Amino acid sequence: MPCFVRYTQQFMGEKFMDVKVTFIGHSGFLVETEKEYLLFDYYQGEIPKMNREKPLYVFASHRHADHFNPEIFRLAEQYPLIRFILSRDIKLKPWNREKWGIPDSITEQLLPVRAKAAYTIDGIRLTTLKSTDEGVAFLVETGGRKIYHAGDLNWWYWQEESKQWNHNMTANFQREIHELTDVSIDIAFLPLDPRQEEHYWLGFDYMLKTARVGNAFPMHCWKDYTVIDRFYGEGYALKYDTNVIKINREGQTWELSI
Repeated sequence: MPCFVRYTQQFMGEKFMDVKVTFIGHSGFLVETEKEYLLFDYYQGEIPKMNREKPLYVFASHRHADHFNPEIFRLAEQYPLIRFILSRDIKLKPWNREKWGIPDSITEQLLPVRAKAAYTIDGIRLTTLKSTDEGVAFLVETGGRKIYHAGDLNWWYWQEESKQWNHNMTANFQREIHELTDVSIDIAFLPLDPRQEEHYWLGFDYMLKTARVGNAFPMHCWKDYTVIDRFYGEGYALKYDTNVIKINREGQTWELSI
């Protein structure tokens, strides 16, 4: 069978592989580049088989059950070149390590990260932002590409909350996203949550207005993918020079030339 990737020739004859993105479910995505795999916020769904000889970096933005599933640690049994990058609110205390089945042998493969910090991991540059809920958002730079995963950093405007609560949320979200003003981001995974009703579009739209996003993947849709059609139908997806991806099922894949 042919390989799933397409190759384009760069100067000097170098081979360059398109980025493959797989939607696993909810806010969970697998990104494959020519050098590594990046697995973000696995919650549930089928993780594709991967090449054991490629490094695998597993990110968890915070402890909420729809963003962090302790089953990720079992991946270490299959993939020896694995690192776990975990928000510090995911407590790696001895009782949790025992409950989650984290063997001592992978201790050095665990990296707790805090908000508003910068890290270098095997040549990958990572910057974290502070979530407007819990944990962090990730900005990953690898192979000349920038990949952003928002986690629960979103403009969580709720009709049932007080005016002051929503005012504070607006200020906190906009202040954090301003850190990305005019930053070129190749792939962004952004919440588009139908539970917010008429305010569902606020955070997604503000991010596209603030940063220069090439490809934007809606997430956190709770399997209601009609919210993406609504985002298109109401004109928000067409306001910016961004490819807003239409997702309609778990397991979808895309090949992006970046």
